[in-house]
Amino acid sequence: MRSGEVLVEGNRIYYEEGGDGIPILFLEGLGYSTWMWFRQVEGLSSRYRCILVDNRGVGKSSRLSAPYTVEQFARDAVSVLEALNVDGAFLVGVSMGGFIAQSIASIYGSRVRGIVLISTSCGGKYSLPMPKETWDELVKTQQGEDERSRIERVMKLAFTDSFPKNRSEEFDRIIDMRIKSPQDRQQWLFQAMSSAGFDAHESDMRMQQPALIIAGMKDRVLPWQNSLYLYKAIPNSSLVLFSGQNHLLFIEEYQKVNSLIDSFIEETLNGTFVSKVEVI
Repeated sequence: MRSGEVLVEGNRIYYEEGGDGIPILFLEGLGYSTWMWFRQVEGLSSRYRCILVDNRGVGKSSRLSAPYTVEQFARDAVSVLEALNVDGAFLVGVSMGGFIAQSIASIYGSRVRGIVLISTSCGGKYSLPMPKETWDELVKTQQGEDERSRIERVMKLAFTDSFPKNRSEEFDRIIDMRIKSPQDRQQWLFQAMSSAGFDAHESDMRMQQPALIIAGMKDRVLPWQNSLYLYKAIPNSSLVLFSGQNHLLFIEEYQKVNSLIDSFIEETLNGTFVSKVEVI
């Protein structure tokens, strides 16, 4: 992977890219940095130009001094595309990254060829919030808990119960990657607060680009019904639901998700994309 940074109003926005071909811009969720797309880079960079951005407030990008807006995160990401001379890209956004992707499609639509929204929502009154028990667990502090134990505890919320047990080596690898890209509590809260006023329902209804929406029906972070609302709002969209999956299904079921992304791009480019709903 190649890496670099762009300056946006004096602030550093870090990015990585690998592969050649049609560009895909990957946009990660709250508290995560570029490492979270490791399975997509492994599976797709042989055919596509994969571009990954650290949102401000995490990873190697500049810190936040106050809550940001989703539109500002979108501007940061588009600044990376501009620096790389990318005129048109497919977007893949998960959770908060899905908010950013929707904002890019709304504000910078000419740069977007298609959009993949994973485990996310449109925000506003047409969305269901994170369950209270999940939020309480995320913000909870436990006396004597070290950083690794804390990260393991909160990340288990986003995986199926079987994943840490049956794929323990992979789970440990993920914990290691997150520890290597730390984010302090204040930066996490600033990022979390940035999403509070997000509402893309009206702009989604005007979206011109095709959209693939993916969700797990056992999502404990953002209820899967949010993806159904997205499907109903976005005119040219398909919805794929994983019946037994949780929030980070693109890691757990990376082969299927990568195949869905690949097929979506091919169908969009060939003009054969059609709206449908599928449960797998």
